[in-house]
Amino acid sequence: MTRQESAAADLERASERWRVWLAGETSRRQGPPGSALHALWDTLEAWFASEEFARSPVAAAMAAPPDGRGPAAHAVLVRHRQATRQLLEDLARSAGARDPEALGGQLLTLVEGAIAGAMIDRHGGAARHARELTRIALAGSGGAG
Repeated sequence: MTRQESAAADLERASERWRVWLAGETSRRQGPPGSALHALWDTLEAWFASEEFARSPVAAAMAAPPDGRGPAAHAVLVRHRQATRQLLEDLARSAGARDPEALGGQLLTLVEGAIAGAMIDRHGGAARHARELTRIALAGSGGAG
């Protein structure tokens, strides 16, 4: 196995762990029906404030895609984005969005932007901004803001 393939395999494992963690934490933090998207941002805000976030290979890859690390790492990131988008679509659906696929795509953009912002700024303020944009998007999609 080449060094690039090994790095891609490590990123794949980190991606899987992160998505399982995000789904579990979001589910655990949910309160009343329709609160899944609030739980998403609560979860991410706490993660942004943690030491784990600063060391996260997933956050680093999302903030600065690993294109220079070979096609295998790029393929991992593509799969990570697809799986994360599906998770976000599921959360949008549970929040009552009229078009969960469209909202899931919007949320993916917000999540990735919040991760990049939190990596650069070293604080979770990006999650609060994204939470407000999510509320606006959800209200516009007919969901329970």
